[in-house]
Amino acid sequence: MATCRKPETEPGNPPANNQTDSTNADIISDHLQFFDATKKQGTIPKGPAGSILKISFKDTLYLMDQVKGPIKFLHEDTTQNIAGIYVQVHGTVIGGTGATYYYDVPELTEMEESDSVSVIMIGFDPAGFEPPLTFDITITPYDESGHPIAEVVRPVKIAEHNVEPNGNAGSCGLVLPDDESWHWELSYILAEPITEEHPFYFYNDPNKIFGAGGQVIKGNCCNGISVYGPCVPGDTTLNASLHFATSYRIMSETLEFHDGTFLRQTFEDGANPLPASSDFCAGGEGMISYNLNHTIYNGNYTVTATTLPPDLQGYDDSLRLTLQTTSSSPQGSGFGNSGGIIHQLDCTIGALVLIQLDLEGGGNHLYKFYRRRNISDPYWYAI
Repeated sequence: MATCRKPETEPGNPPANNQTDSTNADIISDHLQFFDATKKQGTIPKGPAGSILKISFKDTLYLMDQVKGPIKFLHEDTTQNIAGIYVQVHGTVIGGTGATYYYDVPELTEMEESDSVSVIMIGFDPAGFEPPLTFDITITPYDESGHPIAEVVRPVKIAEHNVEPNGNAGSCGLVLPDDESWHWELSYILAEPITEEHPFYFYNDPNKIFGAGGQVIKGNCCNGISVYGPCVPGDTTLNASLHFATSYRIMSETLEFHDGTFLRQTFEDGANPLPASSDFCAGGEGMISYNLNHTIYNGNYTVTATTLPPDLQGYDDSLRLTLQTTSSSPQGSGFGNSGGIIHQLDCTIGALVLIQLDLEGGGNHLYKFYRRRNISDPYWYAI
């Protein structure tokens, strides 16, 4: 079941907040949204205690309207690799009745190659509800055989829409305390049409490795001498090849806002091939150079009123954050970030969501998620 759109029929009258009977739990559960999920009747499979798995949020899972956010799992032990999760809604009262069914949600195919991190996207259709709404869910990660490997119960809160860019005594905005910053969590461009197997045109997060399989480069072994080029001038024959373990990853991006200015930092790592230094006669692996690039950007930012394109008219957004980079060090390195439509800016839930509009007007907008973090905050939390 692809639940990336609103249900075709409403499941009934929405319950009052925190009601716990199974009918109301079903109504709430019907409003959960995933890119790919299957409903299964009955009680969620029970997972074992004492798991070493870790999860990407501490206490409460905050969901927002119109866009889906991530639940990430860290499984450094390869025997604990997560292929998906089971999810079931139940009330916030201890012993509250759960829904009559649960969801089977596979991990994103974009992250299947990762040996340590699995990602599930989840959202909530708020139609008929008045935020804030709170309920509990049980999450049971499972392995490639479908066997539960852990279990966690967490409260879920449907956050109210908030795009306030300016902080005051009661709330903060883009500008955070000096020891905090906005940390990039993931980015994606939705496919059109969205399918269960391929919901994205593009997906990226700090654990996504591009070109993880490396590449094969051809060369020559000329009478026992390795040559990256022809054996004889003008000869296009290549009689040898090597595999090079090349890759690219954006490890992190942070944003700090001050009075009209911003500081942005990115870390990128990867490996480049060195075919001229490799031995095409010996076979095996080609030589590579590992690169770690740290780029510091300074610039100015503005927040202005904007008009949404036709395909985003249903969004309750009206402000655009524009980043104008004035300098970078090393100069000319790194990658750009022009800001975007502010879809969510809430320091209480620690979320900044920007929509960078498709410059070509094709509707391929880039959704960018950031999390409010102190430099000492852990990224992963025990289940």
